[in-house]
Amino acid sequence: MNNHLITKSVKLCLYGLMAVCFINIFSNFMQINLMNDYFVKDLYSEDVYDVLAEKNDSRVSIVSGLYFIFIFSSFFLIGRWFFVSAKLNHLLGIKELNISPRWSVGWYFIPFANLVMPYRSLKETFKASFNSEEWQNNRVPYDFPIWWATFLIGNGLSNVSLRMYLKLGETYTHEQLNQISYIDIVADILLIINAIFLLRIVNIIYNNQKDKSFQLHQEN
Repeated sequence: MNNHLITKSVKLCLYGLMAVCFINIFSNFMQINLMNDYFVKDLYSEDVYDVLAEKNDSRVSIVSGLYFIFIFSSFFLIGRWFFVSAKLNHLLGIKELNISPRWSVGWYFIPFANLVMPYRSLKETFKASFNSEEWQNNRVPYDFPIWWATFLIGNGLSNVSLRMYLKLGETYTHEQLNQISYIDIVADILLIINAIFLLRIVNIIYNNQKDKSFQLHQEN
């Protein structure tokens, strides 16, 4: 058991996720411009707008599909990486670890506790990865609060955007649609920042553990 393959997979997934977020930001700005050009500036006839709106909807569907694929993939890959990295610390016999490998992932599913415990779990994994006798005294870099703040705020905005979209129904104004697009843009920017700082944390933990390897039967 080691973290080589899973770390490479997580990095590729995070880079892909950032790329999709950039595309989604650009797509949202295109949609905002289309709405404003037709409803505010009156640049298009209704027939022309219908054609452009159909193309816009097709683009949004494709981008949303890619977005979902990378979000879904990152959910499993990053969760697996959390487990493996925490497990390696336990297999090394590092003392006074408080969070088990399974709970390093499980805390994300516990309401209210998931606002704090996942942060504490990764912080413990990070500190213990240095494998020093007084690992608890190791300091975490500023990457941690930025990673966690952007994660919470970004996910919160995404949930707000989704709820607003579901409430629109079949009748909505272009202002409402633009408002959702702006929220999505901010959420995507935060997700990009989140991915950047998570990558930095992943690299440090990986470098600390990359020469550690255990037989799979030791994982039980």
